[in-house]
Amino acid sequence: MLRLMLVDDHEVVRTGLATVLALEEDLTVTCEAASGEEALARLETSPVEVVLMDVMMPGMGGVAACREVRDRFPGARVLMLTSSSDDEAVLSSLVAGASGYLLKNVRREELARAIRLVAEGQQMLDPAVTDKVTRKLVEMVTQPRTDEEGPLSEREVEIVRLVARGYTNRQIAEELVIAEKTARNHISRILDKLNLSRRSEAAAWAVQHGIVKPGQAR
Repeated sequence: MLRLMLVDDHEVVRTGLATVLALEEDLTVTCEAASGEEALARLETSPVEVVLMDVMMPGMGGVAACREVRDRFPGARVLMLTSSSDDEAVLSSLVAGASGYLLKNVRREELARAIRLVAEGQQMLDPAVTDKVTRKLVEMVTQPRTDEEGPLSEREVEIVRLVARGYTNRQIAEELVIAEKTARNHISRILDKLNLSRRSEAAAWAVQHGIVKPGQAR
């Protein structure tokens, strides 16, 4: 029996998922959480094999929570289940260590199958996001490294590592003991220096250049 945790700030969504998943004989929802912080607290006493995590939540978002789950509870796989098909959300989730990314309009049979595959250590991506994410990753990996990118300073490397780990500007500021505006300015300069436009691209760049490994907190 696979134990599941549902993490979504909408109670009606959690209730609906629990009802649907109860139809599967080999799946059981053992705990729920309304935020990333609550999910981490519950995992301390309620271990599960798979965490179904929303991306957009108040407080600690799904990406940051995913990173913490994979760091602190390596036996738990994270399957993002969200309504957002934005490529930045997908890339950031995968870099943070998510084992899969599905949209909430997924059919029950497909969701159950994804949960089982993720529990076995496989990756699952919703067909609606697979093509564009694959193209984006290929584009970034094959992008030639030029001198124009320039070496990042030690502080900038530290910041891009935190970005790749899913930290928000506020969390970066708290970690480095700097003003949030300073953190934001650092990130803007990093994006300009690397000729990138989004945080998820900086996260993928960090993986490409060995600054972090996918799913591994450094």
